[in-house]
Amino acid sequence: MKRRISILLVFTLVFSMVLAGCGKKNEPAGDMGDVTKVGLVVAGGLGDRSFYDSSHEGVEKAKEDLGIEYKVYECRNDASLFNDQLVQASEYASIVAVVGFEFYDVVQEIAKEFPEVYYIYVDNEIEGIDNLITISYAENEGSFLAGALAAMLTESKIIGMVGGMDIPVIRNFQVGYEAGAKYIDPDVEVETIFAEDFEDPAKGKEAATALYSRGADIVFQVAGKTGEGVFEAAEELGKYAIGVDTDQRYINPDVIVASMVKKVGLSIYDTIENILKGEVNSGKVIYYGLEQDGVGIGYGTEDMKQFVTDEMKAQLDEIKDKIVKGEIEVPEGK
Repeated sequence: MKRRISILLVFTLVFSMVLAGCGKKNEPAGDMGDVTKVGLVVAGGLGDRSFYDSSHEGVEKAKEDLGIEYKVYECRNDASLFNDQLVQASEYASIVAVVGFEFYDVVQEIAKEFPEVYYIYVDNEIEGIDNLITISYAENEGSFLAGALAAMLTESKIIGMVGGMDIPVIRNFQVGYEAGAKYIDPDVEVETIFAEDFEDPAKGKEAATALYSRGADIVFQVAGKTGEGVFEAAEELGKYAIGVDTDQRYINPDVIVASMVKKVGLSIYDTIENILKGEVNSGKVIYYGLEQDGVGIGYGTEDMKQFVTDEMKAQLDEIKDKIVKGEIEVPEGK
């Protein structure tokens, strides 16, 4: 009798383990009960007060509002870390937000290896991979407003831009900036220098100094952490600058007149929320432009000195409406 009971217990235990194993296969990686885990993988590092920090704000907001847990995986621009960090994030989380053009090839490979994980890839356009969602921004539309503003403010009729690298996404900023300036004043000259780095303020300062020496009195920084050098040059030379990605006026409100805001954090937050609701179109590209409030202009807080008048803001709002309605066609650079 005891032998029969022992056999029955063993059989029951084995059967329970099989059922548990089967159930586990259908659970997304990184789900612990009601808590969803999110991995944020950035090509560079946090602390740029721009692109990467904006993405971090998105997952932090998701933690506060949606109850997710998250870890950040920084690659510090070391290409040898891209694959390993992305794999580690995929093993930890059920949703992985990937930030940086550098991941274009590796994210497609890893997404196929972890089909149970959702990937949110920022700043690119890839379709056809079921668990990969890419987010593309109309930087040209936001930069059109930045260029229009620079043309309104310039006294020398020469404005500049410092780009991090000569790549499609930065060229999209460039063409919009130039078009916006020309829309206000066809005689305004627009000079651009690519620093070829997103993490080196010294290179940004050198590039901005060169532009100011050519007569530019306002320089638009589109260079991540490198852009901090643009602000330094503006302060030392008594010139002005335009920030990027986040509202950067707080960094130096005496020289930063406004910022072209690219709401990376908002788009990541929205996509995490939609995944949790089961309302996301996997394998598709999500677009964020002026119409979706994905790009725009930030003027800082009310306690800061305002360089942009109410009349200028009203004119920029009119331009925005015309772009959204299709009355102004903004050129693309990517």
